[in-house]
Amino acid sequence: MRFKPLFDKLTWLIFIPTVLLLIAATVLAAPYPIALLCIMLPVDIFTLYFLITPFFGYVELREEVIFVKFGFIMKREIPYGRIRGMSLERKFYSDSMLSLKGALEHVNIKYNRFDLISVSVRTNDALIDALNERISNKIDTPLRQE
Repeated sequence: MRFKPLFDKLTWLIFIPTVLLLIAATVLAAPYPIALLCIMLPVDIFTLYFLITPFFGYVELREEVIFVKFGFIMKREIPYGRIRGMSLERKFYSDSMLSLKGALEHVNIKYNRFDLISVSVRTNDALIDALNERISNKIDTPLRQE
């Protein structure tokens, strides 16, 4: 079962002005080739990478693990047996790099001893229900929601 990322209005409120600002700064730097090549193009590529990567992320519930992919590079697999708890939070920032930064609702999944991952998907409640169902099949004691 695959869950797609959540894009609320805040995502577009951050994305559109940032892209417009990058375009304007790049156009202003165009008459200066050194500034364009050495400063603006690397900054544009770096910034656009982090703006575009959430569109390619997802959370997938596999047979034995939760697979979280954020962008092109970052991936995480969490076995169901290592999950200690989960909670639904509504806040402006997230505790994890794997969470979409423009979303306000995050599902915090606590695993191992001190690890935490925050994910933002379109249907957070469905993700929690599916996780509870998968976890209850893997372990004997029910999982607590905080």
